[in-house]
Amino acid sequence: MGAIYTAGLMGRNREDGETDVFVHNVNRVVEDKFSKAFLCEGYFREQEGRIGRFTIPSHRTRSRRSFCP
Repeated sequence: MGAIYTAGLMGRNREDGETDVFVHNVNRVVEDKFSKAFLCEGYFREQEGRIGRFTIPSHRTRSRRSFCP
């Protein structure tokens, strides 16, 4: 689950733009809960089979952006 947390932080800390994060086995309870907590349910874009895609925007460009929308 450290990889999910790290991917979320890296996406938020990039200079600008967005980061696509793909989570394998997103249909499992643990991956689903960690993804929704650290990548945020509001950033979830789509699921194809067991792969989920989240799009994390840069938080550097807007300093008052909350962790999750």
